[in-house]
Amino acid sequence: MLEIRVEPVSRDEVVVSACGELDWATSGELRAAITALLNRGGTVAIGLDLSAVGFIDSIGIGTLVAAQRICQQVGVRLRLTAASAFASRLLHVTGIDEALGIPASAAEATLATTR
Repeated sequence: MLEIRVEPVSRDEVVVSACGELDWATSGELRAAITALLNRGGTVAIGLDLSAVGFIDSIGIGTLVAAQRICQQVGVRLRLTAASAFASRLLHVTGIDEALGIPASAAEATLATTR
């Protein structure tokens, strides 16, 4: 199960928070949330909060990579604003952390969507 919450940070920036497991059964929910934001237009930055995600499988990783590529193609910044220890470690081991910009500190996380 995955709970998705979308919260505006400013007029053109949002944070998408996920809580639960990002896997083959739930990754479509995250994909749908990001797609809806892109289709709506007017969004220049999406912060992705994975601090409450306890599990990610290969489909979940693929979803994150695809979201990053699509956002980049349409000129929207997609950056991680927070990640659980599990998510952070997994994204680091797979090399995806650099593409998604995992923040090194809470201060950096606050600024992640404005870069």
